[in-house]
Amino acid sequence: RIRENIRIARHQRFEVSANGLIAAYIHTGAKVGVLVEVGAEKEATVATEDFKQLVKDITLQIAAASPVAVSREQVDPAIVAKEREIAGTSDLVKNKPPQAVAKIIEGKLEKYFQTACLVDQGFVKRNSEITVREHVAAVAKQLGDQITIRRFIRFQVGESFGG
Repeated sequence: RIRENIRIARHQRFEVSANGLIAAYIHTGAKVGVLVEVGAEKEATVATEDFKQLVKDITLQIAAASPVAVSREQVDPAIVAKEREIAGTSDLVKNKPPQAVAKIIEGKLEKYFQTACLVDQGFVKRNSEITVREHVAAVAKQLGDQITIRRFIRFQVGESFGG
């Protein structure tokens, strides 16, 4: 017995589906942890060092950049609607013609996706010169395979969930 008040807010279990690899990463200081599943079409690809390094780099990206989803399609529509509403009520759109308002809102949504979606984020190990999607595509081309980031979960000490 350690006589500490410990409460587990959430947990997750990943199992590999088809050809793929699940990697875990705990950031220095043990305040952030990441689980990610990355898949490949060829079984041989998963055993290569380049693939393993890619998966490790993706875990580092998730820990550093805190994405919400893998891609735009996976972002909760309610969140997208809320971001659209916030952009629509901002001072930038006041007294603007409707065509300009639509473009401003789309621009704001695009900026949101670039920060919230893993594959649209600037790749941190390359000083954001390329996106995560472009890096994954380059490694896939080098390995002659199709590589997909299937899912991830990011844990942070002290985070709370109202459920």
